[in-house]
Amino acid sequence: MSTRRSPYPAEVPAWMAGEAGRRVLDLASGAGGFAGMLHDQGHEVFCVDRDPAAVAAVAERLGTGLHVAGQVESLPFLSCHFDVVTAAQTLHHFAPGLAMTEIARVLKPGGHLAVVYTTRDDTVPWVKRLIAIVRQADPDAMSGAYGVSSLAAVQDSPYFGAVEKRSFRTWVPINRGGLVAMVERRPAVQRLSVADRTDLLAEVGRLYDTSARAPEPLLLPFRTSAWRAVVDHTQLSLDAEDDLGLEIRL
Repeated sequence: MSTRRSPYPAEVPAWMAGEAGRRVLDLASGAGGFAGMLHDQGHEVFCVDRDPAAVAAVAERLGTGLHVAGQVESLPFLSCHFDVVTAAQTLHHFAPGLAMTEIARVLKPGGHLAVVYTTRDDTVPWVKRLIAIVRQADPDAMSGAYGVSSLAAVQDSPYFGAVEKRSFRTWVPINRGGLVAMVERRPAVQRLSVADRTDLLAEVGRLYDTSARAPEPLLLPFRTSAWRAVVDHTQLSLDAEDDLGLEIRL
């Protein structure tokens, strides 16, 4: 369930991309939520996604024609073209060896890669109790740092320097119906018998009733972690005459 009016707090893309006016490439932009935040903060935003329909939707959403359908492992852009490359919840989808080379290639000297992942903050007592309930049906549920392991590809790459990290904490309101629906949509919960599913969801409802302070909703905690790494071209062969990169504007 999407409980956010925007994908991240405004300070997240601000820290990732830096001052306004940067030329930014957003990888696997999807519906364009993060790209839209970058655009609103004054950056020139290019998007790449495998799905042509998503690319068309981003072009309509942002009102710009700087977007392309393509593979991150073979980016259709000129070398040294971008100040910043961003990956919001997407880095784990790419083949690390090929992707790191291509990301480094399209970054200008001094440019940087910025990555962000958001997970629920499981240190809050009522969230711990929720996890215990959900794991009755799905032992692997709500296990935390999904996708974060992909940062190892950046840390191990010869094309990037030291990785800088910053964390942000946010609280998203969720009402009783929203919490029950969030649990009910889990595939493992859907596979339960009707009786077992009803009992489990009733337990989730009781958790809400004993944890919330009516009429205020519960606050679902999220931890957003962002990383930046400056490109290092010393190990990368760049041809100044390279004209193989293409910009395909929609």
